[in-house]
Amino acid sequence: MRSLLFFCLFLLSSRLVYGNNLAISNVSLETRDSTQNTVIVEFDISWDSSWRNVTNYDAIWLVLKVSISAATLVHGYLDDDGVNPSGTSPGSDSNLEIEVPADNRTDATGYLGALIYRRATGSGTVTSKDVKLKLDYGLTGAADTDTMTVRVIGVEMVYVPQIEFYAGDNNTSNSVFRTGSGAPGTGPWYIDSDSTIRTANGASGTFYYQSGSNAGEFATAAQFTIPLNFPIGYNDFYCMKYEVTEGQWVEFFNNIASAAQTNRDITAASGKNSDSVVKRNTVAWTTGTATTTRDDRAVSYLSYMDLAAYLDWMALRPMSELEHEKVARGETASVAGEYAWGTAGITAGVTFSGSPEDGKITITTADAQINYNITTFSRGDDFLGAAYAQGPVRAGIFATASSTRTGSGAGYYGAMELSGNLSEFAVTVGNTTGITFFPVNGDGVINTTTTYEGHARQLGWPGTSATGTQGVSGATGAGRRGGGWSLGAARVRVSDREVAANTSTAAANDTGGRGVRGVSPPALPTCGNGTRTDPEQCDDSNTANGDGCSSTCENE
Repeated sequence: MRSLLFFCLFLLSSRLVYGNNLAISNVSLETRDSTQNTVIVEFDISWDSSWRNVTNYDAIWLVLKVSISAATLVHGYLDDDGVNPSGTSPGSDSNLEIEVPADNRTDATGYLGALIYRRATGSGTVTSKDVKLKLDYGLTGAADTDTMTVRVIGVEMVYVPQIEFYAGDNNTSNSVFRTGSGAPGTGPWYIDSDSTIRTANGASGTFYYQSGSNAGEFATAAQFTIPLNFPIGYNDFYCMKYEVTEGQWVEFFNNIASAAQTNRDITAASGKNSDSVVKRNTVAWTTGTATTTRDDRAVSYLSYMDLAAYLDWMALRPMSELEHEKVARGETASVAGEYAWGTAGITAGVTFSGSPEDGKITITTADAQINYNITTFSRGDDFLGAAYAQGPVRAGIFATASSTRTGSGAGYYGAMELSGNLSEFAVTVGNTTGITFFPVNGDGVINTTTTYEGHARQLGWPGTSATGTQGVSGATGAGRRGGGWSLGAARVRVSDREVAANTSTAAANDTGGRGVRGVSPPALPTCGNGTRTDPEQCDDSNTANGDGCSSTCENE
């Protein structure tokens, strides 16, 4: 009967390589259990610059996407959760292990993906053959006689442990987080638990809010409470090691429905308005397959809605602005005016080590660790014309095998480009919509409702319309942190909050982002019990559709 099942498509050609040479290859479908509707997905994996130390470790987040009889990809659910669950294997490298997070889900609803990481201290390149994940193909709607194609898609992450941290840099940056002490004071917020945060108007030792004066933002000295469910950063989570790249974006875009592509087309008038290269963005699409000539370059011209859709599809979620500061600063004390690498010194990268930018060349400018201040590059792709002279660079380009945190521009936990390159969308604490963020991880599925195809659809995520069927169709509650290549030194500091509560829906040549994955996401309330509980939009005591309140407690 096995011949009636399916054969899979190789995930990667040599072109699809991102970050530190993450490669997933030789994907095949192996042992099938037709009683349990499961099949083993086997593949090889490798990536560079991996580590595990006493502070943290890096990991690869893996999701399966399944095409049944050549239809559009659907999310592939794993059969069981836990560390090295039955049917999984970390492959030939015995120093690795696999973890399938529960995410408050059950065997009936499936598990969304898996992490693979070092289980002991070490560093360097990881290579493992015959890694195995167990796919529950019954949950995809596939029958034993269907032809099925499976893609294994990975993204590099860093683990951020549960620990106290500081937010703010001693009142050096714009609209910085401050503590109150009459004047108020200049000290940073100290976050040492996952409790609610109550801001005050200047009393000694309290959290003080300093506004960036964006539309709808809380005023300076406003008093409000950041509720328990908001991810203030104290608890542990995983963060993308790099900003989303052009290769990752194109892979996502090419594997969603054609109607969804219309809403996610970053080459349209709402994005860069061109299929030509603009400010180093090489993504092109009119019809058919979108392309990029620079897979590993951080992708610009993303709107918040674009980023949210990608994160939902990858079963990740938006990060909060407090999480952004923790990923950069770690548990260390604040340094006045510091950047993501922990000092107030800054040097722009100007000169590439060679031409063209093939994913291997680095920056040779002495002591450089950042792309900022409208730098005009030399070498690299400059021979291709003026469109390549200014804009984002390859993810992780400042890191080498021997570079330090300062030299590579890395944040405390190993995430790259948290200062400069692209401004990153993050959920703000600066308005009412932001602080009501319900940080569930994405479910691997984006909106299929007519007109709103391609939007993220997670109740409680910022930008979600009051009419739930639209999904994330706006940006209220989001803002930008970290600064981009077009901004000066003051705007790329870790604690700069000038546009942290700017709710613009626009995409720009310096906007992009990354996502995170909560380790212990909050449980959604019980839909259908007659009690509307955030983030439910309604609850009419049943889970029937078509009566004004949907089966997922969204307004219809």
